[in-house]
Amino acid sequence: MRPMLKGRRIRLCLVAAAAASAVGMGAGGTSAYNAWRAREDVDRAKKALAVRSYDKARALLADAQRRRPGDEDAIILLGALEQSLGNREAAEAAWSRLDASSPRAPDVAMLRARAALAGDRFAAAEPLLLAALRGSGKLAIEARETLVNLYKIQGRFVEARALVSAGWGSYPDPVGLLKELENLGSNNPMPVVTANAALERAARAAPDDDRVWLGRANLATRTGRFDEARALLDACLARRGDDPAVWRARFDRALAIRDADEVERALRHLPDEAVAPFEVLTLQAWFASLAGDRAEERRAYEGMLLREPGNLLAMARLADLCLAAGEADEAAALRSRRAELNRDLYEYQELLRKDDPGSIRRAARLAGRLGRTFEAHSLWSVVARREPGDAEADEAMAKLREEDARRPRGPALSEFLARLRREPGRGAGPAGGPGVAGAAPRFEDDARAAGLVFSFDNGASPLHHMPETMAGGVGLLDYDGDGWLDVYATQAGPFPPDLNAPATAGDRLFRNRRDGTFEDATASSGLAAFARGYGHGVTVGDYDGDGHPDLFITRWRRYALYRNRGDGTFEDATERAGLGGGRDWPTSAAFADLDGDGDLDLYVCHYLAWDADRPNPCWDDRKHRYSYCSPQYFPPLADHLFRNDKGRFADVTAEAGIADVDGRGMGVVAADLDGDGRVDLYVSNDQTANFLFRNRSGLKFEEVAQASGAASNGEGAYQASMGLACADADGDGLPDLAVTNFFNEYTTLYLNRGGGVFADASAEAGLATATRHRLGFGLAFLDADNDGRVDLASVNGHVDDFRPEVPFQMPAQLLMGAGGGRFADATEAAGAPWTTPRVGRGLAVGDLDNDGRVDLVVLSHDAPLAYFHNRTPGGRWLMLDLRGEGCRDAIGARVVVSAAGRRLTSWKVGGGSYQSSSDPRLHFGLGAADRVDSVEVTWPSGLVDRHGPLAVDRGYRIREGRREAEPLPGFPAPGRPGP
Repeated sequence: MRPMLKGRRIRLCLVAAAAASAVGMGAGGTSAYNAWRAREDVDRAKKALAVRSYDKARALLADAQRRRPGDEDAIILLGALEQSLGNREAAEAAWSRLDASSPRAPDVAMLRARAALAGDRFAAAEPLLLAALRGSGKLAIEARETLVNLYKIQGRFVEARALVSAGWGSYPDPVGLLKELENLGSNNPMPVVTANAALERAARAAPDDDRVWLGRANLATRTGRFDEARALLDACLARRGDDPAVWRARFDRALAIRDADEVERALRHLPDEAVAPFEVLTLQAWFASLAGDRAEERRAYEGMLLREPGNLLAMARLADLCLAAGEADEAAALRSRRAELNRDLYEYQELLRKDDPGSIRRAARLAGRLGRTFEAHSLWSVVARREPGDAEADEAMAKLREEDARRPRGPALSEFLARLRREPGRGAGPAGGPGVAGAAPRFEDDARAAGLVFSFDNGASPLHHMPETMAGGVGLLDYDGDGWLDVYATQAGPFPPDLNAPATAGDRLFRNRRDGTFEDATASSGLAAFARGYGHGVTVGDYDGDGHPDLFITRWRRYALYRNRGDGTFEDATERAGLGGGRDWPTSAAFADLDGDGDLDLYVCHYLAWDADRPNPCWDDRKHRYSYCSPQYFPPLADHLFRNDKGRFADVTAEAGIADVDGRGMGVVAADLDGDGRVDLYVSNDQTANFLFRNRSGLKFEEVAQASGAASNGEGAYQASMGLACADADGDGLPDLAVTNFFNEYTTLYLNRGGGVFADASAEAGLATATRHRLGFGLAFLDADNDGRVDLASVNGHVDDFRPEVPFQMPAQLLMGAGGGRFADATEAAGAPWTTPRVGRGLAVGDLDNDGRVDLVVLSHDAPLAYFHNRTPGGRWLMLDLRGEGCRDAIGARVVVSAAGRRLTSWKVGGGSYQSSSDPRLHFGLGAADRVDSVEVTWPSGLVDRHGPLAVDRGYRIREGRREAEPLPGFPAPGRPGP
């Protein structure tokens, strides 16, 4: 569908009115003479308008109406004249004289709608556009497009989709119409900022317009401002108590906060036609889920798949239910079918962007396989129109009609409500709010006071080279072995860099002085003497097993490996370790023992093929400058896997099965995701499917993301994924995954269902609403308030400056665990560091001052390094440092802490966040527990060690196979007061 028409200059009304008046000068009136004189007056008025003799034209048109009352041409022209002069009331008075049953009424309605929209009067424009839809040709097309755009601005996407579908057969661009339908069915039919700008302008122009209120209410719901949405909807209902559009918005808000009572109340105010049968089945499943009635929920999803056999979300939920019922084979079959259809959906969407005959034919076939009857029939109609008598098209359309006739329609809303039996209040979820036990978390940015003085320079240039917007990472490590975390920050500089230039001021290493401050140790550690480059990420691991953490740095076209000598200095081991030479564009990386031989192997993400010498930059006509290109314009690069052979790394990408797939790698986590004792790899990719490489032993991997449910979101969309985090988000003892994504996409939460199977629970967790208006990069799970529930932090910032349409700098976000795998936004209450806008990239979390509270270090573009110092009172804690007997870093180890009747599970993982490395120690918030009853460690070797009871508010080092837990350096010893 072509771009929606926007407001036009008012003077265009005169042109449109003159064109309309050229049609049908019918006879009539009180006499033939008066009719003739009226026509003469109208003709002379047109000439007067052409030379801007407005007073003369007004007098002639008034005379024409006196001679021939109800003269349609005079009415239309007079209204247009008054409107062009800014006389809105006079124009309305003139146009209101036209008989509503006149064939010319749609033309006048469109004129009046244009005038209303020019003044941002949504409520006045809507009924006029509906009236204009009764016209034909270009008039009806303009009315439909304008009304669809108006609905989109107001967040009325269901009505917009129905309106677009109803335009089939009369629209000149049927493929464009299907593109618009696809957009309206996506997670982001209208960008939040675009809608907000239009609504703010309308609110200033027409503050009493209740359709503007409705748009603002829907936008408030989309962005998690539920109290504001409620107040606006109350005002709308006071104006139109029975309006389905308002009750639909009320329903959407209630659904977002899981308020079952309010959902039911809103539904009982909606007519059957406002809720499609398929959506009724979705509601049936929703209410059943709240009530814990899995049998009813399953029946609903089975009914959905009978109606829409290619619905990926229903298929994912049904597979989840089958798995919970112990029907593993049925669940696996559903996941396999879903994976196949997910690939079909991606191809369908790609083909829809084209308009050549081959692409349309292939898209039609795929639409049929996806169960999209309307789209399939529409596309085959295009084929038949272009190629009359095409046998495949005729046969396909006949088959679609037969299938559609046999397909069950599903229940009507009234039927569902008649059957719904539910106790008020039962199953209602939390109605918003922070969901935080006790006081809200509190943080202060102490970077400057602590001596963490550093600013990342991304070297932004007029050509907007893509690496400029992706660079930057930060790492936490105890490089000098004193028990206190030090900080490493990468640096970039001008792009493209001179790879042969001598060492310059670049990356920085800050040593923790153990008194709350840091000193720059870049020179004393020997790092300042090393060649730099354009920095991206930092990864920490003891690759040579000597007990000292080493540094792996990704830079534009380079790797760097800095070996920790153990005496406070580093040596450049890049070439000796086999990691030298050109390396195109690496991003994030992870160390882990992937083959079980006791040393750390290395996985490195690579992004896309960017030629800095011939960059082919992208020009932005709107901004009259170059912009950062879309990654879809460039081929992806393969990631690389290196086997550690006694300190030298061998590229085993091909034989390991990693080279068989291509993505645009942004983040990687190394963890045992399926519980088989082997470390797997999960990779976030930009606008392509995410990867899950299941470890099959012997350094062989199988890519299973599609089948596992973690390749896309629940609806089958491949998102622009950046940062990664891994933790037990819902308290079931299994490692879950969270992924940051692009602006208007939201952070995705994949809950682990066991055996490496995942389910997208973003909506139920509250993330889909809370994070949609962020573009996330760095991401980490943590327990910010030590209450024993996992929280989630992200740093955010756009990849290009498109202000004022979309924000560039964005605040970080803190989502507090509210129990049961749900999160609530506590950003505003957590202190100034969280509300400061930044172009955030790197994020690392860890306890920098060993006080048992997790802090954050944030690296942003062209801004000082930030140290989110955690000052949150209360909550007991435990810090554990694991030392493996084989692989010292113990990546893949599982730890279960039991305290006060609760079991808390965590894992030692490799990688995570975005181009950053967090605290290697494991932190547990214990709430009010006064002791740790037990600690159980399952090592990668399979050995299980048990310790306890242990004191709270302490740090311990646990060595594989040792019977006693040792006091951790930097923390109070048992028996001594804590901090």
